[in-house]
Amino acid sequence: MNKRTAATVGRVLVLGDYRQTVTVVRSLGRAGLEVTLGTEYARSSTGFSRYVSDVWVYDGSSTQRFNNSLEAFLRSERPDYVFTVGESQLRRIMDAAHRLEPLSTWANPELSTVARCFDKRAMYELAAQAGVPVMAWTAYTSAEDWRGRARDMGYPVVVKRKDSAGQVMDRKALIYRSAQEFEPFLASLQREPDPASLVLQKFAPGPRHNCHVGAADGRLIAYFQQKVLRTDEPDDTGIGVAGISVPPSPMLRAHCEALTGALVYTGIGCIQFLVDEPTGSVAFLEFNARMDSTAALPYRIGLDYPLLAIELAAYRKARAAGRGDPRRLLPLPHPDAYPAGRTYHWLHGDLLAWVNEVRSRKTGAARLARWGLDMAWLAMRSYHLTFDWRDPLPTIDMFWRKFLKNPLRRRVPVAGALPR
Repeated sequence: MNKRTAATVGRVLVLGDYRQTVTVVRSLGRAGLEVTLGTEYARSSTGFSRYVSDVWVYDGSSTQRFNNSLEAFLRSERPDYVFTVGESQLRRIMDAAHRLEPLSTWANPELSTVARCFDKRAMYELAAQAGVPVMAWTAYTSAEDWRGRARDMGYPVVVKRKDSAGQVMDRKALIYRSAQEFEPFLASLQREPDPASLVLQKFAPGPRHNCHVGAADGRLIAYFQQKVLRTDEPDDTGIGVAGISVPPSPMLRAHCEALTGALVYTGIGCIQFLVDEPTGSVAFLEFNARMDSTAALPYRIGLDYPLLAIELAAYRKARAAGRGDPRRLLPLPHPDAYPAGRTYHWLHGDLLAWVNEVRSRKTGAARLARWGLDMAWLAMRSYHLTFDWRDPLPTIDMFWRKFLKNPLRRRVPVAGALPR
């Protein structure tokens, strides 16, 4: 059995039901693994995939119930691998790692590394030590101190949580472009329930570049880079709905290897940077110690990150056991050469964002029309993040439940109400 197939034997529990989950089950199912989908949804769109052999619905109502439910499943079913897709599941597993980790082979980095990556402040410090550029930042001190820090940094500034799962006023990040804009937020801090989790940072211009990585003992063995073209938020702080593959940047690749080396990272992940294209300046944004939600794009052009995660998990297990030569399970490096200019599009998310803008009546009709035309063009020429002609049912079910079961006309104002 060669290196590309050595790990693809047995059963895998794919844990967490997100837009990238369908890419995971297709990859692993096509590689020969028997896939069980672990989801909290009794009727999961992903469960309609032809590559899902079984669906296990877990109790996600609390961390304790989730971990107890997961432990019972692992002891009963004994899957060979667990592929944890989402951050929320990883956070819960950390609370019971001593009980859960011995029960299977986990296709994620070591949980101590995952916890470190979750903390933006810890990663900013690590990046600076590794020579990776980071915009000036500060943890929360007081409203008065932040007023002065923002002035010293220079506007615009960004406010976010130290943990990527946290939001501020229901947003991933808030951008303030002047002291006058920032002042109402400072005044609201007296009502903030968790000010210690806040981070203030100098704004970095430029589009987001997502660098998909795979590493073994800190050494990069896979690298893919894509630029985000549009998100589901008007200020581009949201979730990417459209993007394009770009040639590997030697500078960004070196920054990624500096970070994976500093963490002695084994696994797959996504490292994000903001790149100011006119000046070439770069700013580290965050390190997601999981598969990126846009993994369908590299997968469709031949870079199979879900399968790589399984292979790295088998390698890490063999290395930890100290039996034989684990290098025989070390995955073959993925080539850095891949086609640039290939786009991905998440029509479901893009359409929802468009509908929300229509309902908000804050965007002019001309801009909404241009957005709609661009959305149609991208949908026709791009790799869809969930749709695959060989496995169409998950996406069909998703659209049926979101847009057709409750007709779109009920969600959109009548044409005369469109903003001008």
